[in-house]
This record gives sequence, structure tokens and C-alpha cells, in this order.
Amino acid sequence: MVFAMGLYSQNLQYGKSKLIDSKVDTVPSGRAWKVEGFIFSNTMANCPGSYSVVNIDDSIVLNGHRMAVRTQRMYGPSSNSWGAISPQYILWQQTTPMWLPAGATLSAGRGVKFINVIEFKEVP
Repeated sequence: MVFAMGLYSQNLQYGKSKLIDSKVDTVPSGRAWKVEGFIFSNTMANCPGSYSVVNIDDSIVLNGHRMAVRTQRMYGPSSNSWGAISPQYILWQQTTPMWLPAGATLSAGRGVKFINVIEFKEVP
């Protein structure tokens, strides 16, 4: 596998699988991480039955910045122009993989129990 880092390429050699939790972890020098997915601490919420709004953001912390990886927006029943009543539901989820270079920091944030990571060694 070849991984582009700046203007040059590195061959990558499998190192190990990791689960990153809420403790900040750093990609070691000479390594790259491939974020494969997220294990959420909560299941998706049920759509409300009343005229209420539910906003849920599940996140990770990447280089000190909170980043949403799953967003749920739910609105209770509402009427459209034909008089039909139906709930509105929006779900967005970050796609993977995400590649992180050496020095990047990562931790699970709100709603995320673990981040599934594969660590690779950069081989010149």
C-alpha cells in the first residue's frame, strides 16, 4: 500500500489495530492511522411522537477540535400543504476511512465510545 504524504510517497506496513477511547492518543512518529469506523455509546434515537425537536451530535476530537461524526435531527409530526402529517428525520454520518498523519491527536467525544483505528508503519 502506498500512502501520499506531502510531495513524496511512503509504503505502509500493517502495525496493529487500536480502539481509541476518550483519552487523547497521538499518532506516533513514522506511523499513520487509518480510522475505520466509530462505535457509538448510544443507539439512534426514536423520532418524537409529539411536536418536538431532537438534535443529537456524536463527535470525536481531532487535533483539539470537536468534529461531528453522526448527526440526528428529528422533528415531530408536521403538516405539509396537502394536510398530511408526518415526522421529519435527518441522519448524517461521517464516511470512513479517514487517514491521520504522525503527530495528529484523536479521542472519542460526545456519543462515541470507541474509534476503530488501524496503525501503519511508514516504510521508505
